Amino acid sequence: MKKLYLIGKSLKHSISPLIHNKILSNFGIDAVYSNVELPDFEKLKEFVEMVKKDGDVVGFNVTIPYKEDILEFCDEVSEDVRIIQAANTVKKENGKLKAYNTDWIGFKKSLEEVNIDVKDKKILILGAGGAAKACIYGFYKMGAKQIFVANRTYEKATRLRDYFREFVQLQVINWLKKESYEYDIIINTTPIGMFPEVEKSPFDIREYRFNLLLVYDTIYNPPLTKLLKEAELKNINTSNGLKMLIYQAIEAEKIWWNIAKDIEQFEKEELDVLSRNVLMTY
Repeated sequence: MKKLYLIGKSLKHSISPLIHNKILSNFGIDAVYSNVELPDFEKLKEFVEMVKKDGDVVGFNVTIPYKEDILEFCDEVSEDVRIIQAANTVKKENGKLKAYNTDWIGFKKSLEEVNIDVKDKKILILGAGGAAKACIYGFYKMGAKQIFVANRTYEKATRLRDYFREFVQLQVINWLKKESYEYDIIINTTPIGMFPEVEKSPFDIREYRFNLLLVYDTIYNPPLTKLLKEAELKNINTSNGLKMLIYQAIEAEKIWWNIAKDIEQFEKEELDVLSRNVLMTY
């Protein structure tokens, strides 16, 4: 039996095995997907060494906080990873590791379902890590022009701005002053509000005096974060990260098994069913 993994520091909230094992079962692929918690960088190194030695490992996904660190161990990177400088999917082929980023595709597809033209909208991204990079790249692909970034560590946000200068114009906002500016869309890519710290929010929607078209939280556990609850109370459109998670998982499976044509049909037929099944686990 072949093996696939999700690696990250804390995965108690993760439902990725449910999604991936459903896909594997649907296609009759003899493989199992499981979570592996890695508490520090040394354990990440040990994991990579294990993967290279184990002939049954096909690849793995990467989540917080290793989406950037994993690049140190990869032999090749895809074009989008070269630009984003963060990976969430790794494939082992002929003993070598190649890094991909399917997060931005998952984000783009999920955002397109909201049916908002982002080209002339003011967009605030909360966070400056790997997920923020994927969202920025997704917005770049969708033609967005006005993107603002706020991060608790200001210097990290400025590095992000400087890095993406060639592709999009980013404006850095002081984290403590972010509620003072007008936006149309807010995207949370931080873990603030994720289980178990569900009483926290990265943005004070209650006191925000400007109108918003959409508040999007990449968190999916809980399905309705405090940020999204407060947005709904003000009749603002909301979206969580569940469909982004499912779409990026489908893209990863395409990479691992070269089943692009067949899985596109699975995507159309099973996405809503899979979403409902996932929500039932909460």
